[in-house]
Amino acid sequence: MKSYKNHLSRLKAGMLISGVTILLVACAAAPPVPEDNFYQLPAPNVQASAKPLAGSLSVKRFVSDGLRSERALLFSKAGQALQLKQYHYHHWSDTPPRMLQEYTISALRKAGVASTVSNYDPTNRAEYSLSGKIRHFEQIERGSKNQVVVELELKLNNKKGKLVLLKDYRISQTAKNDSPHALVDAYGVALNIIISQFIGDWAKQ
Repeated sequence: MKSYKNHLSRLKAGMLISGVTILLVACAAAPPVPEDNFYQLPAPNVQASAKPLAGSLSVKRFVSDGLRSERALLFSKAGQALQLKQYHYHHWSDTPPRMLQEYTISALRKAGVASTVSNYDPTNRAEYSLSGKIRHFEQIERGSKNQVVVELELKLNNKKGKLVLLKDYRISQTAKNDSPHALVDAYGVALNIIISQFIGDWAKQ
């Protein structure tokens, strides 16, 4: 009986060692889990406004539909331009509607377009308000072109609600390479161009 118990104990110990060994081998063979990466837009770099607005300006949060309101970077595959996909593990630091609102405020302040530029506040309305809609904000043809496309509808109204300017702006910008960091730099260049064009257009009003 004692011999049988010893045999059973050795068998259990062997099974335990085998199980631990298998577990360690499995852990060593498993690839590391990729880390999430978060990106913020480069600082805006726009020229001073040639015709500042007479008064204050508020900027509303941009609006967007579906995937373009989420934080994952977007792309389309080569030959499938109508199908959008999300990058895994690569995200914006904030949602695009909020991120573009803050970017636009920063750019317009730098350009000196008004006495003050701030977030939209319905209880303290500025002399002018700017609203925007994100139509495109994605990489074009991943694996074929290192390009991003940014298309925004920008609308400027005065305090009485009268439309001052309404226009769509679309820029396709080539990145230095296909890395997410290079693509984010390209988004910054495209946005700089759009904001500069918008400032120039309202100066003509």
